[in-house]
Amino acid sequence: MLKTILIVDDSAMIRRIVSQLVQQLGHQSISAENGLLGYELAVEIRPDMIIMDIEMPVLDGFEATWRIKADQRTAHIPVAFFTALGSEESIQQAREAGGVGFLNKPICKEELEQAIRDILGTD
Repeated sequence: MLKTILIVDDSAMIRRIVSQLVQQLGHQSISAENGLLGYELAVEIRPDMIIMDIEMPVLDGFEATWRIKADQRTAHIPVAFFTALGSEESIQQAREAGGVGFLNKPICKEELEQAIRDILGTD
C-alpha cells in the first residue's frame, strides 16, 4: 500500500537520495529543507511517516518533532530520526522528543525498508 513519507533534511543531496529510495520501495516522498518547513508540511499533508534530520537551520529536528507531537493534527505521525550523530545522548533526546526510530547516515535501501516496515507495518 502506498504510503506518504516526509523527508526533512537540510542537505539537498540527502533529500534526493532518500526520496529516490522511498520511491523505489513503492512509496510517495515529499521533502522539506528545515524543521519549520517540515512541521508546516506535516500539518498540511499529514504524511504516514516522517524521516527527520537532527541538525538543521531555522528549527532543528528535535524542536520540529516536539511541535509535531504537540499538535493534535499531527501527533499520531511516527517520526524516525535520521542523523550522522549516533550518540547515546542523541538517541535519548530523539526518544524524548517523540521519535520512534533512529536511522544512521549514510542510509542503505535495506535499512530504510526495514525501518518503514517496522514503523508502518508494511510488507
